[in-house]
Amino acid sequence: MENLFSIGEVANMKGITIKALRYYHQTGILIPVYIDAKTGYRYYSVDQFVYIDIIKVCRALGTSTKELQKIFTEKNMDELLKFLALKREETEQKIKEMQAVIHTIDKLDNSVQVAKKVLVHNQITIQYFEKRYIVTAPCKEVGNFKEFLYYSEVDKIIQERNLETTMEIGIAYTVHSKYRFEPKYAFSVLCKYDYTQKEQNIDILPEGNYLTLAYKKNNKEESMEKLKDYIEKNNVTIKNCIEVELLDEFFSTDSYSCQMQLLIENE
Repeated sequence: MENLFSIGEVANMKGITIKALRYYHQTGILIPVYIDAKTGYRYYSVDQFVYIDIIKVCRALGTSTKELQKIFTEKNMDELLKFLALKREETEQKIKEMQAVIHTIDKLDNSVQVAKKVLVHNQITIQYFEKRYIVTAPCKEVGNFKEFLYYSEVDKIIQERNLETTMEIGIAYTVHSKYRFEPKYAFSVLCKYDYTQKEQNIDILPEGNYLTLAYKKNNKEESMEKLKDYIEKNNVTIKNCIEVELLDEFFSTDSYSCQMQLLIENE
C-alpha cells in the first residue's frame, strides 16, 4: 500500500521490535493507521515514525506504560515538552550519581595498586609527604579491629558535611616518647579543602620527611621492633606518628596491612 509500511518494515527502519510495536498497539499508545481485515497485518504511516522516536526516548528515560498512555491520549505538545524536561533533569541526576560511582571505583583501584607497590618493599624508607588535610574523630583504642568503629564515626562526619575524601584512612597517635604512642584520632584524607580557618574535626598532617614501614597484621610486633632499632641507631626524633591502612586485600583479615608513617625532624 502506498505510503504505508508493514509492522516488519517499521521495526527494521526504526530499530524497534515487532513485539514492542504490537504491545504499544494493544495498550493504545501507538495504533496502526490501517489493519488488514483479512490478514490482521498492521500498517503504519510515515508521520507515525516521529511517535516511535518519542516512545523510544521516553522509554530510555524510564517512562512507564501508564505515563506513555497519558501522553498519547492527551496529545498535548506543551505537556510533552514539560514531561521531557523533567525526565532530562532526572537523567542528569542519575548521570551525576553514576559518575560518583565511577570515581569511587577509580579511587579504590588506585588505592589497591598503591598498597601493593608499598608492600613489595618491606624495608624502612624515608619518604616526603605533602601537607594533607584530614577529617578526624576521637579514637581511644586500637587493635582487634576496634579502630574500624572509629572509622565509622569519621564516615558520619564526611556524609554530614558532604566532604570528598580519598581512600586513605588511618590512626593518628600522640607521641609521648620515641617508643610510646597513644591513639589520638581516626582520620580520612580529604581530596581538597579550603582551610582558611580552623574547623572542628578538620586537621592537618604536616608536610615533611616521614620514616615509613609497611607490614602485615601478623608481623606487626616484629616490624615495630625493626622501627625501634632504626630510631635508636640513627638517633631519630619523632614529631608525629600515623598508621595508614593499606587496601591490598578485602577478603582476608589475616592479610590485613598497614604502613607506619613517622614524621621526623630534619637534620
